[in-house]
Amino acid sequence: MANTNALELLQDENLSAETLDELSTDENPFVRVRVAAHMNTSSETLAKLSKDETPLVKQFVAEHLHTPVDALAELSKDSDMLYWVAGNPNTPVEILNKCSKDEDENVRSSVAVNPSIHVATLSILCCDENEDVRAAVAKNLNTPIAVLDKLSKDAVESVREAVEKNPNTQAKPAE
Repeated sequence: MANTNALELLQDENLSAETLDELSTDENPFVRVRVAAHMNTSSETLAKLSKDETPLVKQFVAEHLHTPVDALAELSKDSDMLYWVAGNPNTPVEILNKCSKDEDENVRSSVAVNPSIHVATLSILCCDENEDVRAAVAKNLNTPIAVLDKLSKDAVESVREAVEKNPNTQAKPAE
């Protein structure tokens, strides 16, 4: 299939999983990226694409909600993929916990906004040395009120602002 036709075809949000599987072997990496990003792409196709030689394809696979857990586990072994794996709500908790200790603050921030992260890990990340990680904890809708209260007193304004924007933050009484 010609690349322009494939890219046009991929704009169809109702594209079948079978057609997406066929397109997943296209020589054009941009076609494979679009397949990896498409919501109708099957778990089986995503598992195949998780082994693609193009990093951008693997990044889209790592963040896709249909990516199988075993593919996420394999992708998590690649430090260049950790940021995307850490943000996927289907990533196993043991991998998220490992990522929460990663030296890269972007990976830790990705864990902190993940809706599947355990409260205990959020409680640890709220004390992270990096302000972006603490702000990410403040943005997570599952962050306990006690942690939000602690972060509301953070020395860094962007962290305090993130707390204010969290819908679970207790309304302050009018003064």
